[in-house]
Amino acid sequence: MIVTEIYRGAGLGNQIWNLVVSRILAERHGYKWGVKKSTPYKARKFMPDFDFGEEVIGGHSPREGQTPASLPQGVTHYIKERMDMLPQCGHTGIFFDHNLWNHLPDNSKVDGLFQCLSYINDRKDDVREWLSHNLDVTEYSNENTCVIHFRGGEYLTTASWVPAEFYASARDKMLIYNPDMKFVVVTDDPANAKKFIPWAEVVGATTLKEQEDIEQGTGFFKYKGGNIGVDYSILHNAQYVIMSASTFSFWPVWTSTKAKEVIAPKYWFDHKTSNGWWRGDDMIVREWNYLDTSGVLSNGEKCQEEYNNYKARNPHIYG
Repeated sequence: MIVTEIYRGAGLGNQIWNLVVSRILAERHGYKWGVKKSTPYKARKFMPDFDFGEEVIGGHSPREGQTPASLPQGVTHYIKERMDMLPQCGHTGIFFDHNLWNHLPDNSKVDGLFQCLSYINDRKDDVREWLSHNLDVTEYSNENTCVIHFRGGEYLTTASWVPAEFYASARDKMLIYNPDMKFVVVTDDPANAKKFIPWAEVVGATTLKEQEDIEQGTGFFKYKGGNIGVDYSILHNAQYVIMSASTFSFWPVWTSTKAKEVIAPKYWFDHKTSNGWWRGDDMIVREWNYLDTSGVLSNGEKCQEEYNNYKARNPHIYG
């Protein structure tokens, strides 16, 4: 059996990456799979039928994501995802792990970010089914509305937050598609959303009177709002989307069957600092468009071609 663990310190998007990829890895190798639920799944309110596989018994880690002091019953291996540093930025590059993909032994607990499209691209229909949810908010799913996802809170203390100029430039690109486009924002942090995007109305979970009873967010930031499944559904149904570099918005948009135009930050987590590299390495969705800090919009195919050329010029990093 392949085991992963739900961590309190992981946001919902990160939890989903772990749950989805560990299942795909197990099924690829013909193994059973299961989830150690040391903390609640942050989507349990709007994904009540999520399948966690086999029951996992026992096991303990002194700290989340660190080498376990004891492994779950029947598990004999602990394997961490490949972690290579990018010298350009000093952060972990998030690379596809060929060893996990090709040589994963049975009865392993796996840990990592797993944020690479090569793990999931061929299983989109399955993933879409696994992430089925009980909310269907369609109010903002029309030709004249663009939904923006603004990730705030503790994310604004990291290297990956997206500046106000990105949202304004993406707005202008969307207005080329439709001059009558209206813009709304879903967010975990309405106060900062109004500072970064004062020209768009905040809608969704943080406007609800009923408060979420599941702890959301990570780190010091305390989410105040209603069921985040409302925001997930709004993004999932949107026809036009402007994304932040966030795993929360990645999943509903990537699994969407309604999205017509998507604008995301070029270079993903390193949008503000990159001169050609991507973090993660394998996060270019061919169907999406990507906006750089100069206001240049490129489709996913062009971005992949550029990145392949960048890698060829830097074999000491990507060899």
